[in-house]
Amino acid sequence: MVGHSMVSSDRDGNPDTPLGSTTTHETPAQLERTLFRKQSRHDSDTIFEAEDLPNSDQETFDGSRISEIKGRKGMVYKSEWFKTVLAMLSFFLATNLNHLALAIVMDIVSRNPLPDISHSMFKQSHVTRQMTDQATLYGSLGTTFFVLLFHKHRSIVLRRMFTIGTILFIMRAITISVTHIPPSYEDSETICEDPSQDVTFPIKRYFERSLNIFTTFGLQTSEIKLYCGDMLFSGHTTTAAISCFILNHYTPKALWPFRIAMITICVCAMVGAVLSRAHYTADVVLGYWISSLVFSFYHSFTYVKHRKRALCRPFRRALIFWIMFEMEKNVPYGRIPNDLDWPLPWPKYLKDGFRAWNLKTRTSRAGRISRFLAKDKRDVGQNDW
Repeated sequence: MVGHSMVSSDRDGNPDTPLGSTTTHETPAQLERTLFRKQSRHDSDTIFEAEDLPNSDQETFDGSRISEIKGRKGMVYKSEWFKTVLAMLSFFLATNLNHLALAIVMDIVSRNPLPDISHSMFKQSHVTRQMTDQATLYGSLGTTFFVLLFHKHRSIVLRRMFTIGTILFIMRAITISVTHIPPSYEDSETICEDPSQDVTFPIKRYFERSLNIFTTFGLQTSEIKLYCGDMLFSGHTTTAAISCFILNHYTPKALWPFRIAMITICVCAMVGAVLSRAHYTADVVLGYWISSLVFSFYHSFTYVKHRKRALCRPFRRALIFWIMFEMEKNVPYGRIPNDLDWPLPWPKYLKDGFRAWNLKTRTSRAGRISRFLAKDKRDVGQNDW
């Protein structure tokens, strides 16, 4: 039996009673400091040694957290930034494919809106059009920068976010191109750019339009006339929904205020898209459903063990199977631990603060705040998974 320090709990869950058979006794605060020093020495992907931790059947200052740390033994999360950059470039191309599709179909679609139950109940609002743009822009940028700056496994999370975004926007470019739905504005003739009367297929004009859309990030700026025709399905909803899913899935539950804020932003973007008549109700509903399904499908794949993935027929039937297979080939299966991390080696107090937050130590302010925010959660200690 390995003679390591441990703290046991009585039947009432009291973590302060030491085992009589152990050679050394540590208080909960001492055990926290021991774990904190070890994580300071092993700052990257190295996992705590099992013999340095208490028995998983015994409760310590946070027994579930100890079990979680032991469960990481042997798991290495490689950054693979070249795959992340490839996913970013793919997303860039997919969004520009949407811009090109819109530049072409705006000359084809009618300017007579279709009936919509939400539009018949509420008047068109130009204020909500700006709200939709701002909610989508700030929500997506906020999520991207949060993951880039503070998530320990930022490369993997960003790679998944941009890969899912690429899949969705390629699907959207296809639906825009094959079915031409008229814009839903009641004054489309005033808001939308006039279609060209040129019967030829001028490539230069389409690329110029695409560049104009790119420079405005696809937003509905009120100063210029809009390129109308990219209705099914809503790009605003897709962007806001994926940002919401990523932030909720890849943040510790102690950061629940940020999760609630992101859900609110997503709802505002969806409601604003309908009230401003930037989209029909069906565009928004389908945008959310498709985004949710692709996000869930991709992450369900990551829970399957590597040796079984190629044998799983439900995944093999999907056109995106090999994309997921290659992107996740070197990532351990299961959920990524949602540990926070300061990306720079300095200042040291920030690095230490993020480590204390992850471990929820009672001996540091960051750890106490993390414990307080997560104290009402049933899975305190495992809320980072």
